[in-house]
This record gives sequence, C-alpha cells and structure tokens, in this order.
Amino acid sequence: MTHQTKERDMEMIAACGLVCTTCPAYVAGRTTDRPLQEKTAAEWSAGYGIEVKPEDVVCDGCQSTGPRLFSHCAVCDVRACAHGKGYATCAECGEYNECKTINGFFGFCPEAKPALDSLRAK
Repeated sequence: MTHQTKERDMEMIAACGLVCTTCPAYVAGRTTDRPLQEKTAAEWSAGYGIEVKPEDVVCDGCQSTGPRLFSHCAVCDVRACAHGKGYATCAECGEYNECKTINGFFGFCPEAKPALDSLRAK
C-alpha cells in the first residue's frame, strides 16, 4: 500500500508520532525558558536514568536538519529508519503495522500512536 502524507500534516510530528510542538525540549528552545529546561532535565534524568543537562533541552523538532536536535532524537532508531527510507514519519511506511521498531516504541510511548494512525488514515 502506498501512503502519501501531506508535508503540512507532518510538519511538527516526529517520525515516531510524538508531537514536537508539545515536547518540552521544543517549547524551551522556542522560548529560551531556563526554568523549563532545568525542570525537564531533572525529570528526564530521573525518569530515563540518563544525564540530561538543562542546556541540552532544546530542539527544533524531529524533522529539522539543523544542529538544534535533542540528543536522543539525533540517535533515534525510529527516526533513522523512517528518514533512511525517505519518509518523514513511520505512517508512510508499508511495514507500519508489522514493524517491531515502531511497535516497540509504542510500548514505551503509547501517546505517539494516535498521531501516526491519523496520518495513515488521510
């Protein structure tokens, strides 16, 4: 099945389906909100067991090719797979329903699935 996704529909949707415009790294990067950067860094460090510095909580979104990309997004397997296949999001991929990579991610971040399902339905 071929799936065409309009560029404007995925403008602020990450390859995995997370909504970039609601991500604290994206919001903090747009507003230079230092308290938000500090709060998010502390929460993500504790929640994910990794060191996140406040200055790292800045991002222009998954679709960005610029230097301001949150460190995890830069090495994300889902993003690398989708972009490597020439897709902006996994919604465009014919293997979407069977894909172990994206379905594994949904187990970790179930809130990402509705955005991709919505894009697939268009």
